[in-house]
Amino acid sequence: MGISSLNLLRIFAAVLLSVPISAWAMDNQEGIVETRILDFDPQAGVKSQHFYFIDFVKQTVTDSFVTGSTTIEIGDFSFDVASIRDNFGVSDVAFAGDVVTFVMAGSTASGTMVTPDIDYRLNFRVTRDGDVSVGGCHDAYPAYLVQHDGKDIYRFEHKSLDLLSLFGTCDTPVLAP
Repeated sequence: MGISSLNLLRIFAAVLLSVPISAWAMDNQEGIVETRILDFDPQAGVKSQHFYFIDFVKQTVTDSFVTGSTTIEIGDFSFDVASIRDNFGVSDVAFAGDVVTFVMAGSTASGTMVTPDIDYRLNFRVTRDGDVSVGGCHDAYPAYLVQHDGKDIYRFEHKSLDLLSLFGTCDTPVLAP
């Protein structure tokens, strides 16, 4: 004789209610910093995705990244050129109880070698309960998106055809919750 669905639900609810709230804290969290040229500008699309992975149990923050490419069209021929000067990393990681702070910095450029780098330097503060705040700076072009566990934390949309805003470094301040 098996357990009915209703009895299984009752057992699950009893176990769920007996666990302290602190046990529901999120030990593993992740996020992304994405740079993208918005539609209708030349070479629209994702330029970089910089991922971070937080493990509160092991007290680590690790990262990985992927970059886009630039399509060159000459007459009937087209080919993709990979990004260059890729430099992405996480630094200054500090855990204090249920809070971690760290810095994510990224830099990449079109493989055409004629455009300046896309740059950002972001300071994160993340709690074990999933509260996130972000500060720092980035270029005024392209667009930037910061997500944490699938939730938008910060969004910046560039002005159309504003490629000159790639010159300079960190000229747009970031302050999100």
